[in-house]
Amino acid sequence: MALPAGCHCPWAKSVDAVQAELQVSVASGLTSAQVAERRQIHGLNELSKEPPTPLWKLILEQFDDTLVKILLGSAAVSFGLAFYDGEVEHEGLRAFVEPLVILLILVLNAAVGVWQESRSEAALDALKELQSESARVLRDGKLISDLPSKELVPGDVVELHVGDRVPADMRIVTLRTATVRAEQSSLTGESVAVMKTSVPMRLEDCELQAKENMVFSGTAIANGTAVCIVTSTGMSTEIGKIQSQITAAGEETSETPLKKKLDEFGELLAKVIAFICLLVWVINYRHFMTFDILPGLPVPIPNPSTIKLDVGKMVYYLKIAVALAVAAIPEGLPAVITTCLALGTRTMAKKNAIVRKLPSVETLGCTTVICSDKTGTLTTNQMSAVQLVAAADSSQLRTWEVTGHTYNPAEGQVLNLLMMDKAPVLVRLARQYRHGSECPVTGIERPGVEDDSVKQCRDKAVQLQQYDHAQTFCNEASIEFKNGAFRCVGAPTEAALKVLTEKLGTTDVSARAEIEARRRDPSNYPEPVSSHHSSKYTVRSLLEFDRDRKSMSVLATSRSGDNVLFIKGAAECLLDRSTKVMLPDGSVVAMSPALRKAVLASVEQMAGNALRCLALAVKTELGPLAKYDGNSGHAGHRLLADPSQYAAIESDLVFVGLVGLQDPPRPEVAGAIQECRQAGIRVMVITGDNKKTAESICRAIGPEEQKHILATSKACVFSRAEPKHKQDIVRLLKELGEITAMTGDGVNDAPALKLADIGIAMGISGTEVAKEASDMVLADDNFSSIVAAVAEGRSIYNNMKAFIRYMISSNIGEVASIFLTAALGLPEGLIPVQLLWVNLVTDGPPATALGFNKADKDIMTKPPRNNYTAGDQTISFNHPCEYFTVGKTKAMTLSLSVIVAIEMFNALNALSEDASLLVMPPWTNPYLLLAITISISLHCVILYVPFLASIFSIVPLSWAEWQLVILWSFPVIVIDELLKLLARLFFGVRKLGRCHPPVLFYDMTAAIREGRCVMTRACNDIVP
Repeated sequence: MALPAGCHCPWAKSVDAVQAELQVSVASGLTSAQVAERRQIHGLNELSKEPPTPLWKLILEQFDDTLVKILLGSAAVSFGLAFYDGEVEHEGLRAFVEPLVILLILVLNAAVGVWQESRSEAALDALKELQSESARVLRDGKLISDLPSKELVPGDVVELHVGDRVPADMRIVTLRTATVRAEQSSLTGESVAVMKTSVPMRLEDCELQAKENMVFSGTAIANGTAVCIVTSTGMSTEIGKIQSQITAAGEETSETPLKKKLDEFGELLAKVIAFICLLVWVINYRHFMTFDILPGLPVPIPNPSTIKLDVGKMVYYLKIAVALAVAAIPEGLPAVITTCLALGTRTMAKKNAIVRKLPSVETLGCTTVICSDKTGTLTTNQMSAVQLVAAADSSQLRTWEVTGHTYNPAEGQVLNLLMMDKAPVLVRLARQYRHGSECPVTGIERPGVEDDSVKQCRDKAVQLQQYDHAQTFCNEASIEFKNGAFRCVGAPTEAALKVLTEKLGTTDVSARAEIEARRRDPSNYPEPVSSHHSSKYTVRSLLEFDRDRKSMSVLATSRSGDNVLFIKGAAECLLDRSTKVMLPDGSVVAMSPALRKAVLASVEQMAGNALRCLALAVKTELGPLAKYDGNSGHAGHRLLADPSQYAAIESDLVFVGLVGLQDPPRPEVAGAIQECRQAGIRVMVITGDNKKTAESICRAIGPEEQKHILATSKACVFSRAEPKHKQDIVRLLKELGEITAMTGDGVNDAPALKLADIGIAMGISGTEVAKEASDMVLADDNFSSIVAAVAEGRSIYNNMKAFIRYMISSNIGEVASIFLTAALGLPEGLIPVQLLWVNLVTDGPPATALGFNKADKDIMTKPPRNNYTAGDQTISFNHPCEYFTVGKTKAMTLSLSVIVAIEMFNALNALSEDASLLVMPPWTNPYLLLAITISISLHCVILYVPFLASIFSIVPLSWAEWQLVILWSFPVIVIDELLKLLARLFFGVRKLGRCHPPVLFYDMTAAIREGRCVMTRACNDIVP
């Protein structure tokens, strides 16, 4: 809702200015009168909900289709003819079979459509669930601890505590704790909790990520307590704006490529039917209309007074028109398409791609661009330690790489550093160290020693033990094992340090058996090494993190009674306060200038690789705190109670080492992107994270040999992108003719997911908002599942193209048969009810079975399709009318049987678009052979069951007549094989080569500040 005048940018205003312009005092809050007045203006603090589409409107929408309208017209004419001929003895009930069957098809089709579309759009409801239910609010000078959040108005003073969900957009007034962090990755895409402040921002026009003095509705407080003033409620909040964008995106949603092509086909078919019907009437007008020519005119013109019409023959040619419409329209096509798509969804579900909307299966097959979010999609959204740095000696550093990309300690290790809690390992380490080799625990090369005791090698790992202790105690997070997976509880960065502790292990041989036993029971003991370290010390005090000193520390007492201060913080700050350094054997020496320079260089290198760098240190010379036991009467208690003394306490430190952390890329992403490139699909990354992090992750996707490929590929990275930017990029790509897939997991991704041709949400890390706005959900959050889904989508499309080609080419034969009999003035060869039987029952099973065709092996080396081709060359069959001496019924029976046989052979042709039946024989798809058997059996049923034969106006066939049927139908196999051969020889399948234009990086924030229309230029850059 609109703020009072002059307060449109509360993040750029001082606290006093915000209070003045909202006419509120932080000390007492709003008065009851002010609340009532503002509620009249701003309404309730809740998201609006669009009214559902009425049922009658949903039903009418199902008939807004060209093919459906043609069938409706055919049914209306057919009903009229049935009433006209209803009393004729030889017609009877059969006259009504045709219109009833047509109407039944339309009703079933409408019922399925209404059922699919009446499923509630739960995206908006999911957004409502993100809103807090109650809030602590100060009004009339009194604190209300459980005020319903929907009753908040701009100007309300609200207290936020750790774990709270923010109830509205608010300006932070004061921090009650040293730090406040908000978890807002679902809204902004930032991979770590964001530090908040009460200081005004310098810019009014800045992105969400830069509004560090604001908290937003739907986000959560990760730690700390703050007092805030409500600035926006309801639909004026950032989450409300996202709902508006979702609604607008839903209105912009375009039809799928298949729907567009089928609509185009329907319009063309309507014109063809109208033309053929008109042509039939023009050719045969002499049979139902007679007239005299006006004399004396150069051009023959009928004399109106002499025109005579034969109504009976006119009705006959109306029947032919109905038959033409029925013959031309593949009535079973919607059901077969739905069946094929449904089968595709089952296959995709087995590959962890859950399809929410059936048409998206087909859309996947023609995707040309995948716009991917970074956090949680290309990366694991699980912070991990990837690098350790510690002193090797007084002037050099030693670096270890850390593997693993989840919170499961068993899925990674510290390379070149064996687990320190296994006795056999320690024995081997001792032997290696004795013979002068590099010790895998410490990484130090020393001369050989005679003593091969385990203790000596263990002593060389004292430095790493202090590493473990510092990151264990300076840590308020934990990891837990639930539902078969390790999860983070608390800040992701601190949880990553807990995982690192588990990977490092311990040199305490006495604890080996207990730790190993606990590792086998992760549900009860998810972090056995950390628990072991914790048991050695008693925590006395926590010195909280603050923005000035950029560190936090823990004072702990060992079993021997000595106090130790463990410190964790920003690398530069801790390095400035460190005067000594710990060596691998635990000895402490002065920090030399060379070593300090090496540490700074390592910090810069980590920053260049977009790693979050933390330093660890210890302090044992604690002065007044050396014997502090937690007693409030102790002299050290007053020192710890004064936060202004924390910087002094955390001085003269012993530097232990550095830890580099990041939200790592998923290991399978590199191969998936390579497959996308081979398939002609471009991958673009659109993230709310900062430029360095985005670029680093994108350049790290893949092993060393793939970095050149990535750096020279047609890729594009947008950083610091807000939700509206993602929508703009998707919209522009669609306008440029691209079929765009958008992946994402956060609330901020929902509008773009809704707008894209296919929205793909993450199933594990994804928010409910993103899932409900999407077309497909990845059950394993794995980017490579998208590639598998695209391959399946292409396979499904090829199968759909096969049965559409099969059904339409079969119908062309039916149309040709009816047209030729009418044009030549012969008796009708097929009646509408027979055509309905062929189109629905006989053609249906083989067409459905074609959906089981196996995918071509090279399906992911072909470019995405541009146009839909539904037609195929087919033989036009002139029936041997001179053979028909038995009568009209026998002629119609032979005509129907020949068409059925042709369509069964044509189904075999449709096994592959260009492969011969010798290469892809019929038994590669046993379901098709079964379907053909069923169709032939059903045809025999209506031939040889008298009651059904009477309804369909046919008679049984003899074996000789069946031989004639096969003789006239089998050539369709030969003709199609010749056409495939010509296609392979002269129109070979095009496969993709390699073309690698430069990679493009776009910082959305910088572009906006420079006033550039970055989306337009970027899309022009990446689209050829």
